[in-house]
Amino acid sequence: MEETIATKQEIRELKHRHSARLLSQPGVSGVGVEKDDKGEYVLAVHLDSDDSEGLKLLPDKIEGYSVKYIKSGPFRKLRANNEK
Repeated sequence: MEETIATKQEIRELKHRHSARLLSQPGVSGVGVEKDDKGEYVLAVHLDSDDSEGLKLLPDKIEGYSVKYIKSGPFRKLRANNEK
């Protein structure tokens, strides 16, 4: 099957449709729009661990678009400089 090359807007819409479901999966800490090694837009799913069993439950493609998995650890909200 041929891979679909997506525009930034298409991936943003894909993120909007699927981020809630992806974020409900164990080990998923974030979902975003990024470029892959070829400079093409992909749905980027950030993982907070190297759990290979959990990764097996996540799709390689969604609606024909590639998904890039990135081990980034859990996200934390940073304080603004003016917050004490």
